[in-house]
Amino acid sequence: MLFAEKLNLLMNITRTSNSLLARNIALDASFISRLRRGVRTPVESAGYIPAMARYFARICNSDYQKAALFEVIKNSSSIKPHESENMETLLLNWLLEKTPDHPGSIDDFLKEVARFQFKRPAPAAEEAAALSDPRPLKDVEIFYGVEGKRTAVLHFLSLVLQNKTSQTLLLYSNEDLRWLSEDHDYFARWTTLMFQILKNGNRVKMIHTINRDFDEMLTGIKGWVPIYMTGSIEPYYCPRTRDGIFRRTLFIAPQTAAVTSSSVRDGIENTANLLFTRQEAILALQTEYNDFLALCRPLMHIFNPFNQRDYLEILAEFEAEKSDTILKTNTLSNITMPTQLTLRLIEHLPNSTAESLLAYLQEKTSRLFALLENHCFTEILILPELETILQGRVVMEFSDIPGGIPAYYTPQEFKEHLENVIRMLKTHKNYHVHLINDKQPDGSMVYVKEGVGVLVGKTTPPSVFFAINESNMTAAFWDYININLLANTEDKSNRQPTISRLETVAAQL
Repeated sequence: MLFAEKLNLLMNITRTSNSLLARNIALDASFISRLRRGVRTPVESAGYIPAMARYFARICNSDYQKAALFEVIKNSSSIKPHESENMETLLLNWLLEKTPDHPGSIDDFLKEVARFQFKRPAPAAEEAAALSDPRPLKDVEIFYGVEGKRTAVLHFLSLVLQNKTSQTLLLYSNEDLRWLSEDHDYFARWTTLMFQILKNGNRVKMIHTINRDFDEMLTGIKGWVPIYMTGSIEPYYCPRTRDGIFRRTLFIAPQTAAVTSSSVRDGIENTANLLFTRQEAILALQTEYNDFLALCRPLMHIFNPFNQRDYLEILAEFEAEKSDTILKTNTLSNITMPTQLTLRLIEHLPNSTAESLLAYLQEKTSRLFALLENHCFTEILILPELETILQGRVVMEFSDIPGGIPAYYTPQEFKEHLENVIRMLKTHKNYHVHLINDKQPDGSMVYVKEGVGVLVGKTTPPSVFFAINESNMTAAFWDYININLLANTEDKSNRQPTISRLETVAAQL
């Protein structure tokens, strides 16, 4: 069972509401709701799980409740309960038991983004040649099971690669993705072909399934990160809830071929996967896909070194939204950089970069002050080592906006910026800084506004950013920051230790 299913069962069997559980374990009722729906899954160190186990052990005291739980635990896990066993320990072990099919996490996603580099993919010509069938393909070919799906998709990609005319591929699948992710050699071949297809000028429209378990969905997106970075992918999602019983795959190259299959829940082992090359069949499936796409919304916008102006426009629009905000970076953020230091930075950038950056920076301070009138802005920072600052090796955040050239602080410039942060802490009650010592993924950024959206990116060259406003993903990143990062920092109500620490660093520069 998934954690969400376990929690939902416990709450139903004890008639516990979201608000009642939230009061007893010091969490928000909205977060409890997201846990129950599978939008969020706990990290390994989640401190609220022992509190849940204590609460449910205390109120689950009737014989029928215990009998029902013992039966479910016995049939859904490797744990074998005994009547004499301590109920709190039993529930804790059960809630903490891992589900092997859901390995993804926001941490893994950030690590994938942070370590990304543009790499030349291996040549795909040999892959395409290896799939050339000595006999011509029929109008309809049928491939069975997991291996059949892999073969059908490789045929599909190789046919697209052989077609020299650029087209937009239409991709969707809410079937179990193990066929793609479990075999690493297969995934490497698939990636190689996809890179070559995009290099040849083709584009992709991809409809993601967001009513999966959140970690499963993020794992799927993580697998697409290198391909997203090409800027040739348009990701969408359908906001309407579907039951998840009947599942479908549609891979369509309008001028070449199409692959389709259907399954029930996770049952892909014995499905029939159909590869069509007849144009009438492809057109019919394309019409079906476009009807579905009309119900969808953009899932995210991806910014790479080739569309920096678009990124700054989205960033300005995002920062103008009034909502509680958290920004996690690896160094001092651009938004608190003093004006004079900002202007000196721009002087060293190429004209095209400087022009677009100046337009954004001229309004950033006024947007921040307007936000602070009624909302909190919290920065989570990792201060560089003193030696790194003195050697001038600290990169200015956002100086390497997509397509820009990295700029580095001199010790005096870093001191100027640090002193501005200290001034803001002393003069704006809604501005907060939390310093963390734990090493986070180098170069990653999470910039989230509650109920609005999130920017996730890599601030070291080459910079890449995802702009997301889907509500469940926004809530998940908001919870991730609050529970996994802010929980380990100094209390918001006492900012003096943070100010003292920043002043100590500034005095050494």
